[in-house]
Amino acid sequence: MRGTQIQFPQERVIFGSPLAEALETEMAALGVARVFVMCSGTLSRKTPVIADLKKALGARFVGLFDQMPAHSPRSALLKAAALARAAKPDLILSVGGGSSIDGAKMIQLMLAEDIHAHADFDAFHMRLGDGGGLVNPGFRAGMIRQIAVPTTLSGAEFTTTAGSVDDMAHKKDLYVGPYLVPVAVILDPAIARHTDDGLWYSTAVRAIDHAVESIYSPKANPFTDATCMHGLRMMQEALRGTRRDGDDLEARLNAQMAVWLSTTGMGRGQHGASHGISYSLSAIAHVPHGHCSCVLLPATLRFNAGWTGERHALIAELLGRPGVDPADALLELLHELSQPTTLREVGVTRDQLPWIARTVVASGHASGNPRPVEREEDIMAILETAW
Repeated sequence: MRGTQIQFPQERVIFGSPLAEALETEMAALGVARVFVMCSGTLSRKTPVIADLKKALGARFVGLFDQMPAHSPRSALLKAAALARAAKPDLILSVGGGSSIDGAKMIQLMLAEDIHAHADFDAFHMRLGDGGGLVNPGFRAGMIRQIAVPTTLSGAEFTTTAGSVDDMAHKKDLYVGPYLVPVAVILDPAIARHTDDGLWYSTAVRAIDHAVESIYSPKANPFTDATCMHGLRMMQEALRGTRRDGDDLEARLNAQMAVWLSTTGMGRGQHGASHGISYSLSAIAHVPHGHCSCVLLPATLRFNAGWTGERHALIAELLGRPGVDPADALLELLHELSQPTTLREVGVTRDQLPWIARTVVASGHASGNPRPVEREEDIMAILETAW
C-alpha cells in the first residue's frame, strides 16, 4: 500500500454552537475587520438569518451578494466579484448551500488573480493534459480566506475544489487549490432548520455519493475507510431521524457531522463516475448536484458491480440493508426520502445523453472510477441505466 493523504489548511470546525456566538469567537481569533457575505436568496429574503447575521457582525459587515444561481455560473460570479472588490473585505463569509460556498471560493480566486472577464477564468481550471491525466494550472496563494456556514449537506465546505459553470460553453469547470478550503466551518443545526426538506435530503445524497465513491475508490486508505464508512452509516441514520422529526436538532447536527466524515476522500483523487458524470449533467441539463447523485449513484453502483470486491456488499450494510444489492438499498432510501431516481424525472432528454458522454470523456473527470470509463460507450452504459 502506497499513497499520500493530503491535509487541507482548514483550522477549525465548530459544531453545535449558535452562529452568532461561534462567529464572534472566530472574528476575534482571525483579527477580521471587514466581512463580505455570500448567501442564498432564500436565507436573505425569506428568513431572519441574514438580518441577524448583519447585527452580529456590526461594523465588520461591508457587503452582500445573495443572487448566486445553482452551480455558480461565470456571469453571476463576475457580478459578485465586482461588489466584493468595491467592499475591500479581509474575509468572505458564506451562509447557504454549495453554490454559495463554491461562489465564495471563486471570489477568493477572482480577487487573487484579478479576473474581470469571462475569458479570464480559462487559465485556472482543471483540464485534460496531453498525456491523458488531469492538469491543475494552479493560482496564487495568499488569497483572503472564507468561513463557511453550510445550511445543506453538499460538503463544499470541506474541500479545496470549487465548481463553476461556463455558461457560454455549457460545461462545468473545476478549480483546485489548498487555500480555497474555508479556514473555519460553523455547523449550526438551528440555521439549517430553515432549509427546505427536498433540498436537505437531495444534498444529503450528494454526501452519500462522496462516501460511497471514496469507499470503493482504488485510492481508498484506512483513514478514509474509517471516516467514510462511519459517515455513511451515520448519515442514513440521521436522515431517517430528521424524516421522523424535522425539528430534531440532534439528528440534523448528526447529518452535518456525517458530511464532515464523508467528505474526507474528496479533492484527494477519490471520486468516480457518479461525480465525474454529474459535472457534465449539471452544466448541460441544469440538474442540481444533489439530484445528480440521486439518479447517477445507483446506476454507477450497478456499473461497478464485480469491480469493487467486498466493498460492494459493505455499502449495502452501511446503508442499513445488509444482504441487499447496494444499488437497491440506495434506491430504497431515495424512495423513503421522496427523491428522484431516473434522469427522466429530473428533466434530462434522451438527445442530451451523447452530449453528456462526450463532455465527460473530454474532461477526464471520471478517471478515478474503479471500473475504467475511458470511452463514450462506458458513460452511455451508466446513463442508459439511469435513464
